[in-house]
Amino acid sequence: MTTTTGTTRPAKSNGQWVVDGDAPLNPNEVMKQEADGLSVRNRVETIYALEGFDSIPSDDLRGRLRWWGLYTQRKPGIDGGKTATLEPEELEDSHFMLRVRSDGGRLTLEQLRTIAGISIEFGRGTADVTDRQNIQLHWIRIEDVPEIWRRLESVGLSSAQACGDVPRVILGSPVAGVAVDEIIDGTPAIEEIISKFLLDPELANLPRKFKSAISGSPRLDVAHEINDISFVGVNHPEHGPGFDLWVGGGLSTNPRLAVRLGAWVPIEDVPEVWVSVVKIFRDYGY
Repeated sequence: MTTTTGTTRPAKSNGQWVVDGDAPLNPNEVMKQEADGLSVRNRVETIYALEGFDSIPSDDLRGRLRWWGLYTQRKPGIDGGKTATLEPEELEDSHFMLRVRSDGGRLTLEQLRTIAGISIEFGRGTADVTDRQNIQLHWIRIEDVPEIWRRLESVGLSSAQACGDVPRVILGSPVAGVAVDEIIDGTPAIEEIISKFLLDPELANLPRKFKSAISGSPRLDVAHEINDISFVGVNHPEHGPGFDLWVGGGLSTNPRLAVRLGAWVPIEDVPEVWVSVVKIFRDYGY
């Protein structure tokens, strides 16, 4: 009896970052050094949306487009178990998944209607709500992306930094500001972080994605132990309501629970503490 086996792609490097120049860059880091991920938006609007899917080079297609929430969609009929043995061009459809940020899990009725309209007109009437409070739209064509961005931004929404090696959407309590037993409402801190630091070029090239959560609920409703940084509502015996600081959690290939630092943070200091931890990760993380 004879058997055949599929071609297996070579293993990828485990390195994600240059450490003192003594570690070779993997292809993802080469791509990030060659051009800023955020810069791809201009090419989408001036080239790719006009010339179509086939005009997108591989480094933008499978890399930088993620900085604006765009992932290539898998071709229909390909089972998930085959993804490790097929090349990217064998897997990719000519459509995209577009991820829309919903920081704190908050959407106004106008925003929800806008997303629904985009889904109906451009996404075959489908949308997903993710476990990290994003909205994902499927079957998106590159030709339609500039118009979708325009509609999202007209109601205060964005797909910026929804994917890629950047600070991702910030989780918040689903009942922030309305729960009777809430210790403190973290919404103002989330809003300040987004207004100050979203699209900050100094934070747009991290070793890997950076996940955050801010919740003043006593119910621990944001899974604080699996985020890179979490602010958990607590009552300080002297200073009153504020946040307990946790860092270093994550899942994926190197799962670990976050570490409680034992630091109480008042709400007005949350943005400064947040960006300081992000910069530590940027400079020393992997």
